[in-house]
Amino acid sequence: MIKVVRYLVVGLALLSLNINADEVQENKPKNIASLEALLQAVKQDGLRQQEVNQQRERRFLENRNEQRTALRQAKAKLEQVRQETKTLKSQFDSNEGELAELEQELKQRLGNLGEMFGVVRQVSQDVAAIRENSIVAVEIGQNDPVLERLATSKALPDIPELESLWYQLQLHITKQSEAKIISADYVDAQGVKQTGSVAHVGPFIALNENGFLSFDAETGLLLELGKQPSGASTAIDYFAGDAEESVIDPTRGTLLQLGSQSPNVLERVNQGGYIGYVILALAFSGILYAAYLLLLRIQIKSRVDAQLANTDEVRDDNPLGRVLSVYQQHKDESDLESLEMTLDEAVLKELPELERGLSLIKLLAAVAPLLGLLGTVTGMIATFQSITLFGTGDPKLMAGGISQALITTVLGLVAAIPLLFMHNFLNTRSKEVIQVLDQQAAGLIAQKVQSK
Repeated sequence: MIKVVRYLVVGLALLSLNINADEVQENKPKNIASLEALLQAVKQDGLRQQEVNQQRERRFLENRNEQRTALRQAKAKLEQVRQETKTLKSQFDSNEGELAELEQELKQRLGNLGEMFGVVRQVSQDVAAIRENSIVAVEIGQNDPVLERLATSKALPDIPELESLWYQLQLHITKQSEAKIISADYVDAQGVKQTGSVAHVGPFIALNENGFLSFDAETGLLLELGKQPSGASTAIDYFAGDAEESVIDPTRGTLLQLGSQSPNVLERVNQGGYIGYVILALAFSGILYAAYLLLLRIQIKSRVDAQLANTDEVRDDNPLGRVLSVYQQHKDESDLESLEMTLDEAVLKELPELERGLSLIKLLAAVAPLLGLLGTVTGMIATFQSITLFGTGDPKLMAGGISQALITTVLGLVAAIPLLFMHNFLNTRSKEVIQVLDQQAAGLIAQKVQSK
């Protein structure tokens, strides 16, 4: 009895482990009336589970057979591909050897013709490139089908093509050697396309009644320069027939572009900013004041020379006359030392008028380069600020500060140099008059001593 119960417990455990969800759904719980019925139920479930396991095993064996079949087919396909690869490789090696033989045969047959083919192709490419970017393209066109075909062809050129190449070379040489007036399209300074008379001097320059024209290779049109470089007046006269010579651009456009972009004097001054304006104001003021002082010195010197020529007639409109007047007033004094001191005092009274303005001119000459240095420092500060904000990738962002730094330095030197020369000249003129006064005062004292 105990064994039976033990078998029942084991059967129930196996039943609980093997029953799946589908089986539980299909086999609803049944009322088991006795232990014998329970035993039969366990037995039936065991048989059912055994049948399920056998079905699973059969399916696994069937799948294994299918996989073996697929593996055999894949191996057969791989072997077939390997055989095809060997065949193709053998054919490739054979074709490569045949190609090498054909290339060698082609080289032998070509001989010098191969070199000629390379020369023709290279010359065609060079001429096409030169023609595309040349001013003469306005007259003969930028592109030519013969040159384009020869430049890209992989076949040997025939005789008509070689003759066409020779003709294009001769045409290009002829047009480059001409200087004449043609009718061509151009874009004026306002951006409007016009048609009119244009003169070209070979491939170097093109011009019309308004000045130089530049050639734009992208559009194939001539462009009027918005700002004409130096020499434009000569070119305009040449175009009008008033001159037999004209300036040319040997770089074929580069110098014209640089010349049109070069700032004039006023634009250079504007680059100096406010400091540059201050320097110029001081320079002009100093030069005008120095010119005024120079006129005074010339007038004083002429009056002194006139007084020196006639010392008997004393006049008060010049320093020498005033010194002589003092001498006339004190010449009867017996004390020579007192008379000498009186004349020295009279000479000293004339010094302020003779040296007037010299210190101001000297000050302006010293301040101008200092202001230029200030502009240099300010410009470099602006440059470093641009570098801090935008980096060094675009030099144009730093050009403003550098221009200010350089222009203010130049303006300071330009202002200081003439002021220094004028200060030295005025000082020399003043010393000449002072020397005359000293000489005359000493001569009067000597004359007084001799009279005693």
